[in-house]
Amino acid sequence: MRSILFALFLAVGFALPTFAEETPPPVDPARIAAARDLLEVTGVTKQMDGMVQAMSRGFAKGANADTSEAGKKLSAQFDSGMKKLLEYKDQMISDFAVLYAQTFTAEEMKTVADFYRSGAGAKFIAKTPELMQKGAAIGMKYSEKIADEMKAATPPPPPAPEPK
Repeated sequence: MRSILFALFLAVGFALPTFAEETPPPVDPARIAAARDLLEVTGVTKQMDGMVQAMSRGFAKGANADTSEAGKKLSAQFDSGMKKLLEYKDQMISDFAVLYAQTFTAEEMKTVADFYRSGAGAKFIAKTPELMQKGAAIGMKYSEKIADEMKAATPPPPPAPEPK
């Protein structure tokens, strides 16, 4: 179970911004509003859902969930952890809004949101789930390559001593 939680937190740590769990200082409400608008126009909520689905599929494949009972069990545990993570989605969005508001001015976020409302920006957002899925496949390809290289580099265990 500990390895499942480690994989969950490691995966989320690479995919989402990280920050301390301190109460941030108050931020200008106009910045918070601009940050929420930016998060809305970029579809962060949908992206989080897509990211979780992609990570679950990747984990299931890596755990051989379709051919192994142990892999199926690990995959179910991972999925349970990811479902629990999504229970915090609204709180995470609020934290992201504060983070963005602390980092960018309201005008900067408005400029970025306006881009995402444009033709090119809207296309970028529309293509993001497909890019994430294909990107996850690329990541899995190289992860498998590294795992194969590590297996090949691991010396076989020494032979068992012969009984006397």
